[in-house]
Amino acid sequence: MTLIAKSLVLFPLAAAAWLAGCGGEKVVVVPPPASTPQPSALVATAPVSPQVIVQSVPAMPAPPVETITTSPGPGYVWVAGYYDWRGDHYVWVPGSWLTTPRATAAWRPGHWESVGGGYDWVPGHWQ
Repeated sequence: MTLIAKSLVLFPLAAAAWLAGCGGEKVVVVPPPASTPQPSALVATAPVSPQVIVQSVPAMPAPPVETITTSPGPGYVWVAGYYDWRGDHYVWVPGSWLTTPRATAAWRPGHWESVGGGYDWVPGHWQ
């Protein structure tokens, strides 16, 4: 692999690593679409790299202090609030009381999970 080809492959990875160290932000690397047309013959021109989009998501703000109200009754569990990412900003979703689907159910809070160079939001759910 030539030096130019190696730099075209390594640059997006290095940029993502550099952005990850900037203030605790999440970094999402979006690979080029699979339907990118490929040349049908080799041409003696400079290599063209596929487009790679590196999106830096700002760090989540500190959660506000929530006041947990009195339970509405037996079979309710307090589910803490969370920040929901809306594509370009976070929105606070306040906590609430939820009824348990069964006596042995446990609430698993929503969380960000590292997946393939980026992050996916896993919503809260009952286990």
